[in-house]
Amino acid sequence: MPTSYHSGKVASPSKQYRHDINGLRAWAVLAVMFYHFDVPGFAGGFVGVDMFFVISGFLMTAIIINGLEQNRFSLWEFYLARARRILPALMMLLACLVIPGWFWLPTADYHTLAAHAAAALLFISNLIFWRQTSYFEADAHETWLLHTWSLSVEWQFYILLPIGCIVLWRWWGYRGAQVCLLAIGLASLLVSIYASSRWPGAAFYLLPARIWEMLAGGMIWWITRTRPMIRPWARLAEGLGFI
Repeated sequence: MPTSYHSGKVASPSKQYRHDINGLRAWAVLAVMFYHFDVPGFAGGFVGVDMFFVISGFLMTAIIINGLEQNRFSLWEFYLARARRILPALMMLLACLVIPGWFWLPTADYHTLAAHAAAALLFISNLIFWRQTSYFEADAHETWLLHTWSLSVEWQFYILLPIGCIVLWRWWGYRGAQVCLLAIGLASLLVSIYASSRWPGAAFYLLPARIWEMLAGGMIWWITRTRPMIRPWARLAEGLGFI
């Protein structure tokens, strides 16, 4: 694995707490909640999920590339850290639905819930919902675990990104990995644009049409790690982002 790095790089502290990113998470959550509660003015609030994808790509790329640069990245530890953050809350949610559902739901509805719970635990619920329901149809509101589709997309990204980075890093080093990820992101964006009109369900639920959002977050981290915006431009970007 290469140990020589591009000149001028400053490794970001992996444990540094980012108040700005946590604030973005809060806005993303509010946007999604207001959308689902039909709050006027938030008909497009589902884009909060897209914000989460970009944030995820930003953070995961930082963790992986910093680890590769310092020759201390562990694939097992990366997966274990993601599981510790995701699985306890997910399993608690599923337990709160599946256990009471055993007593109160009709048999057919409980079988559906159990199947969706299993898909959520296996992080393939996006594939199931792609085949079964549209996110924007009225009956989607009766699908209790519909929101786990985005978690499945993120977990699939978590599986593929570190493997891809390790392979690209070993073959082509820092710059090669950066260029290849940029190319994959642009290809995914084109797939998303084309599929959105031809196969909107697949474009919404499936990773190939979503991975560009995570990789866009990764590119933002890569670009700004050594070249932070000057304050006036940062404030302008912040304002445009809110708009």
